[in-house]
Amino acid sequence: MLNYEPRRIILDEVKIGMVLDEDVINSNGMLLIQKGSIITQKHIFRMKLYQILSIVIRQSIDHVEPQQEQQVPKRLKNSVHFKAFETNYEQKHEVLQQHLLDISEGNHVELNDLFNLSNSLFTSLKSKSDLFSYLNNLKDVDDHTYTHCLNVSLLCFVFGQWLNYSQQKLINLTVAGLLHDIGKIQIDTSILNKPGKLTKEEFEIVKKHCELGYKMVQRLSIDEDIKMAILMHHEKIDGSGYPFGLKGDQIPDFAKIISILDIYDAMTSHRSYHNKYSPFKVIQMFEQESYGILDTKFLYAFLDRIAHNYVGRYVRLSTGEEGKIVFIHKNSPSRPMVQLDTHMVDLIGDPNIYIEEITR
Repeated sequence: MLNYEPRRIILDEVKIGMVLDEDVINSNGMLLIQKGSIITQKHIFRMKLYQILSIVIRQSIDHVEPQQEQQVPKRLKNSVHFKAFETNYEQKHEVLQQHLLDISEGNHVELNDLFNLSNSLFTSLKSKSDLFSYLNNLKDVDDHTYTHCLNVSLLCFVFGQWLNYSQQKLINLTVAGLLHDIGKIQIDTSILNKPGKLTKEEFEIVKKHCELGYKMVQRLSIDEDIKMAILMHHEKIDGSGYPFGLKGDQIPDFAKIISILDIYDAMTSHRSYHNKYSPFKVIQMFEQESYGILDTKFLYAFLDRIAHNYVGRYVRLSTGEEGKIVFIHKNSPSRPMVQLDTHMVDLIGDPNIYIEEITR
């Protein structure tokens, strides 16, 4: 790339294939990605994990063909159940916007009304296992904050069930997921959606959404665990998070869980600025990048159950072959056994082959 100029972009605009023009360094001074590196899926995951807000890339002066978007599998897109879920989801999305705006204006919203947004979507599914495929293939929308909150809430709902939480604890976790980014409502949209360079002051404003969200719900008659999750969902167990730089057991469980689900949704949902990634690619990135940063008790439980959710589903491998997932390895859930037409492929034995896409 000979003809380029440096340009700072927010992380949401980063695409695979871009070239870094500055080192990416985390809040503790550790080098994450070296200048001159070509951005990969793994790099994007690492930056989300360490909560990097912007990077400087080499902006080509020459014309570059835009990255082609992945298409929703036709079988899923045309199914009656998916269409019904999509319609229901869009309706709940509108209701959520109003509820969050009501809270931001100091109005009271019932806890059960918030929970029922996610509960009614979840109970409308023909099978619980459909949730992940449906979320992975919903249409992109202009305002990601509300969509992301609804997605994380649904993930909290199912993960809380996997953890055998009591009904009240499940309700609280689900609502915490729904409200975790509510503070962004009070941040100027011109900053959140700014296409160009953000100043240092603007980055600090974005990071304030946790504290802003906590202040918005502080007087609501909701469980303290929900309020703490809103305040601390960007904390990391190694102390690299914000707003307080807490470590280990200083961070409450709900915040640890939402920290994991927040990244999972961001990586597996389609956005205008990047294609969604296969759940198994995301599981692999969690396996490789998250040790010592995310709580392993919750992380491994989530990854294992996510992977088992796809047993019996058909996938397309990086070789172009299609087969059915038949077995998940306990210590390596991202590398399952896949039954092809003529033979079995054990991905744990061949690191060069990976799952490209869930097809049906």
